[in-house]
Amino acid sequence: MENNLLVNLRKYRPRDKSDPLENFLTEAFAHLLKSSDEVMSAVLAKLNEKSKLPKAFNPSRYEVSTQENFNGKFPDMLVKWDDVTIVFEHKVYSELSDSQLANYRTFAEQHFNHHYVVLITAREYQHKQDPDCAICWHDIYGLLDDIKPLNNTTTDWYMQSFKKLLQAEGLGKITPINQLAITHYLEAKALEEQMRSLLRLASLDHVAWPLGIILKPTVKDRLNAVESRIGIEFCQLSSNQKLDWKPGIFCGFLADSTDHKYEHITGKHMHVALIFDFNESVHNSLPSMPYFEEFRHELSDKIDALNASTVADTVLNRTWKVIDNMRCDYKGDVNWYHPFAVLMRMDAFFNEVHSPNEQLTAFVDAMSALQQLCLSCPSFQPFLTEASKQDSHV
Repeated sequence: MENNLLVNLRKYRPRDKSDPLENFLTEAFAHLLKSSDEVMSAVLAKLNEKSKLPKAFNPSRYEVSTQENFNGKFPDMLVKWDDVTIVFEHKVYSELSDSQLANYRTFAEQHFNHHYVVLITAREYQHKQDPDCAICWHDIYGLLDDIKPLNNTTTDWYMQSFKKLLQAEGLGKITPINQLAITHYLEAKALEEQMRSLLRLASLDHVAWPLGIILKPTVKDRLNAVESRIGIEFCQLSSNQKLDWKPGIFCGFLADSTDHKYEHITGKHMHVALIFDFNESVHNSLPSMPYFEEFRHELSDKIDALNASTVADTVLNRTWKVIDNMRCDYKGDVNWYHPFAVLMRMDAFFNEVHSPNEQLTAFVDAMSALQQLCLSCPSFQPFLTEASKQDSHV
């Protein structure tokens, strides 16, 4: 079968009872399983935990196909190895048709030596008709979340994208409704507008940002996007007037650090942040850019000195923290778009600053001080030159 997601999706035709999301999930899931025997092994291991498979999986020789014809019935997906056939039926919020799994089983008994029927649904209440194994999409999300980054970067990107698809459709990690979140929901929505208001004022022409001398400031609101941040981006513009992250220097608020891969430092807190951003064209060059390495060390030392020279309240986390996910002793995931940053907990930053004018002044002063520290590093200007010479293709 063609291992091309778009080609495989094209074979679907609109039908009254078909669910486009189920079809899309099926092809996306099948494409992932075909692309990685490691993911395939993890999925089958999960099934085997719940109900023993007919035979051990053979990762060196397996096939994944979708919409095979079982005498006019079409199970969503088949996985075959040796003389074993695993029959998958995928549901989101629709129900099984009458005797649907029984029909698949009857055909399988007549045509395959060993068969095994799997039902994947949105929630447990949909587990009906006695499959050999029934699991939920959030189980699939969980096992994918446990897999370490795949060696093949393209396949790893695809796996992460599939997880995001599940999460976006309400099929990912399940968390209970939080009582505290209920109480403060309206205040939290207001906070977003307050951050936007502060950034609009901070970006006015009369604000003399130190980096504004060499890099163009642009307000970027990505609070509701995957980056979960809002701030002023200092960088050059490309010929088509897009932000040219070679580098971009973000100054603003980071609401959720999951995408940036800072959770090992930030936990589940909002932060005031200065973040270095890079186009994809620069990623492969970053580890071998000597001036960038020197600059990271220089700025880290200056941040340490800044913390030591001010009234840094460690109990309230009123200190700047450097996140350098490129350092040699760091073994976690790296988002190469944002590998280096300086952060302070947002609640600590605004702890003693209450009025809008005071908060604006505190933000501008703190970010200006960090920008001045960058400019004072001997390697900063050579680093900018070094990064700007990388070929851009994005």
